[in-house]
Amino acid sequence: MPLDPRLARNYQDHTSETQKKTYREWAPTYDQDLRVEFGYQAPEAAVAALIEHVPQRGSQILDMACGTGIVGELLHVAGYREIDGLDLSPEMLAKAKERKVYRKLGEADLTKDLNLEPIYDAVICVGVFSHGQKQPFELAKLFAGLKPSGLLLATINGKGWKDLGWERLLEESRRLHRFEIDAITDIPYLTLQGIPGKLLRARPPRA
Repeated sequence: MPLDPRLARNYQDHTSETQKKTYREWAPTYDQDLRVEFGYQAPEAAVAALIEHVPQRGSQILDMACGTGIVGELLHVAGYREIDGLDLSPEMLAKAKERKVYRKLGEADLTKDLNLEPIYDAVICVGVFSHGQKQPFELAKLFAGLKPSGLLLATINGKGWKDLGWERLLEESRRLHRFEIDAITDIPYLTLQGIPGKLLRARPPRA
């Protein structure tokens, strides 16, 4: 199946400014494109895992790279209320705000320092990790936002997993940053594009 050009443009390394431009233009049709045309199911898979492993509905959750708020809305429907969201794109954040499910929203760039406080029981990051060469190492920045007993749930595009060699790079990142991997499981991702996904469950380094 030929890869849709709206996806293909993201399957390479880009500067943050290029990414901002992409999502500024994509924000108005993003949900329709991903959910209806591409069969994007990664949010449901990630939220189901969070419900299983962090069932307390009062848990503090950070939705990193929250986009238009698809994950936040699923969490809210499931009964979670203490949800903060961060994203690179102001236009995507504006869409997320319209859902009225987030406690706080703000801009953040995963390629730079995040300055996170360790206040969250879970950090969930859906739809970000794919073909960026530095992404397996940038992922480790998210542990700074977790309590010592907290859980990171992150999806990885299955095409990127294969093309980039994520398995090897993730292991290098794990050794370098000393975080713990609970599991890596297969999940549905972009089902109408024939692209599977991976779901990483991981925990911060032990003190």
